Amino acid sequence: MHCALMELNRRKWRTGANVVGYALAVGLMVVLAGILLASRTAANDILRSTGTHFIAFVPICRDTCPATAATDGAEGFVANGVPSSLFPKDYVSKIAMLTAVKDASPFLLYRLKHPDDAHLFTIGGFDPSSKEAVGTTCCAEADIVDGRFIRPGDAGVVLLEEAYAKGRLLKAGDTITILGETLSVVGIVNPGIRPAKADVYLPFDDALRLINSKVRPEVRDEANVVLVEVAASNRQEEAIAGVRGMIPGVLTSTYACYKPAARVAWMNGKSARLLTIIVFVAALALSLRSQLSSVMERRHDIGILKAIGWTDSHVVLQILLESALQATAGGLLGCALAVTSVRVLPIYEFTGPAAAATAPLLSLGAAGLLLAFLAGLAAGGIPALIAARMRPADALRRI
Repeated sequence: MHCALMELNRRKWRTGANVVGYALAVGLMVVLAGILLASRTAANDILRSTGTHFIAFVPICRDTCPATAATDGAEGFVANGVPSSLFPKDYVSKIAMLTAVKDASPFLLYRLKHPDDAHLFTIGGFDPSSKEAVGTTCCAEADIVDGRFIRPGDAGVVLLEEAYAKGRLLKAGDTITILGETLSVVGIVNPGIRPAKADVYLPFDDALRLINSKVRPEVRDEANVVLVEVAASNRQEEAIAGVRGMIPGVLTSTYACYKPAARVAWMNGKSARLLTIIVFVAALALSLRSQLSSVMERRHDIGILKAIGWTDSHVVLQILLESALQATAGGLLGCALAVTSVRVLPIYEFTGPAAAATAPLLSLGAAGLLLAFLAGLAAGGIPALIAARMRPADALRRI
């Protein structure tokens, strides 16, 4: 160790250049890895939730479906624009237990004919406490354009789809009569394109009560649509397959965007790893070149050391120690530079409590320091072997 420190001190400029090179490489790697980690996490969070929702329903088969599936022609239970049949709500809880499913919720979608002007409209009964599945497939609080959203425990209230509300000249605060019951309009929503859309949204129990005032036999513990939110876009097909294997004759309606989203999320992870490897290999190549140059410059010195009795193992250890010390010093300096950069400059934003925010940065710094040390050993290995193979006579002749 003492000899290695003396040699590094004797060649201050080369040692300083090597240390700065390691520092820049490690600092760049830590900052780059931090940026990649943050951007990949943010992008993948969005990509994993892109298109991760669908509805499941059973189209009507008039030879086998119960009488409650449809009452007369245009009226009845519908899904995806076609008449649909009912199935037990037990299926919903079973679907929610699938590992690929994040949330599942029952939905009643019923088409009615208005008694005044015979226009057709749909009512959709949902569970306001099921925010995940309802919010992505049906409607959400963020879709409110006037008034408020339906809350858990609300009764006798409805939300109107914006286009339907404008067509009927209704607004938040008005009332609407459905099947002889007067309901308060608490909000107007514009959900955009969703798999489960209705003109009038109301709590599931209210929808069930209204529908049971019209159909016989009454609906009990049944639904005609399941709203499903999937855990991640790359598990969408797994979730759909699980639902199809559970409910006989079921169909699903979803968005095709989950397929490219899952593909891009996978590519993001692969690109981040590849770029980090490229930076590490570049740093290793530069270090190796510097160490080789140092050994070539010191051929005469190495020859003298071997002539006075240094063994090959002593020479190898000397070169490796010099390289490792420079790499460690550079790694520490690079980590300090990286930490300062991400704290002072708006390069990498951490979220959450201070302790949790510091953890990723410290982990990246520790990883950078370890890589610098390994790079130092690797960069010193080949020059050390070259130095060990030198014959004292040949080395001393090259002055």
